[in-house]
Amino acid sequence: MMINTNNKWLIFSSLITIGWIVLIYVESSQPPPKILGEIPGLDKVAHFAVYSILGLMILAILNIIDIYKKIPVLPLAVFLVVIAGVFDEFHQAFVPGRNANGWDLLADFCGGLFSTFAIQCFAKNREINHA
Repeated sequence: MMINTNNKWLIFSSLITIGWIVLIYVESSQPPPKILGEIPGLDKVAHFAVYSILGLMILAILNIIDIYKKIPVLPLAVFLVVIAGVFDEFHQAFVPGRNANGWDLLADFCGGLFSTFAIQCFAKNREINHA
């Protein structure tokens, strides 16, 4: 049985995304790096960046499976980013030296929203310029 190119990209993208989520949970299972406590707001920037990348990964998967023909991709991608953030914050509540923080979850949400919205705007702009 041959796997078509779309399925190969779906498998590859899914594995990379799962790996990224595992990396997030492994990192959040350890005490936070000292530098995060030394620079105010740096932890929020880190959350924003990490979950921006996750948003892009999720958006890539949703585009590969052509789900956008059935439901709006942007809200679904952001929702999935927030779900990952909720699980991460819940997990951190039980890790010594860490705690669940609503502001971190807000940074996760903002990162996912920013990256997915930015790529959607870029894609729409590209369509307009190539039309």
